[in-house]
Amino acid sequence: MSVKLALPAALLAVLALSACQDDEVPSAGDPSSDATTDTSSESPSESTESTESTEETESTDDGGEGASAGSVTAPGTELSIGDKAVLPLTYGTDGTATVEVTVTGIREGASADLEAAKVENAADYTPFYIDLEMTILSVGPDGFGGYTAGSDFDGLIGSQKAGSLIVFGDFAPCADGGFEYDAAVGDTAKGCVPALATKGSTVDGVQFSGGGDDSPYDQFDGEPVVWK
Repeated sequence: MSVKLALPAALLAVLALSACQDDEVPSAGDPSSDATTDTSSESPSESTESTESTEETESTDDGGEGASAGSVTAPGTELSIGDKAVLPLTYGTDGTATVEVTVTGIREGASADLEAAKVENAADYTPFYIDLEMTILSVGPDGFGGYTAGSDFDGLIGSQKAGSLIVFGDFAPCADGGFEYDAAVGDTAKGCVPALATKGSTVDGVQFSGGGDDSPYDQFDGEPVVWK
């Protein structure tokens, strides 16, 4: 199993401050190359709108399977943990689907989980596990099988993006799950997305910022859907 840390700028700033105080720089392999370049100035929309938008879903049943899913959840919508959202998801180059997604909970893990995965300086971090339930409402003409949620959903620490734990292989505390390669309309799947916080911080929210190129949900050029 290979594990990689991806830390947003806000989290890196905390680590840098700690380094100034303790003369120790937490690292996970090579943090200068593994860290993401997300800016900490970007934050999810604070919109409290929780109703589904009247925007029509991009046609996913024209030549595909299933009836139209109708409207999708509007970019910038803020939901509560346990609420459902209807989201346009993409997989690979051409796979598309409209999927009902519920964030069912956020579980706090332990540094021991990271130590077992051979993450360097594991004691400096607390992992959190975001649990999802997904149901396919419609599928585009090129299918949607094999989708997992890790690249589209992120943990939040307040309004800032949490660190990511990218796992290649099995990670027992948070199995990524996802859909089988022959997934079709009506199929359901569970997923789990790991997120990282420095000791003393808590991952208390989730954002969806996927949807493909030029997505209105993009965390920089659009407005993610947020669960708090």
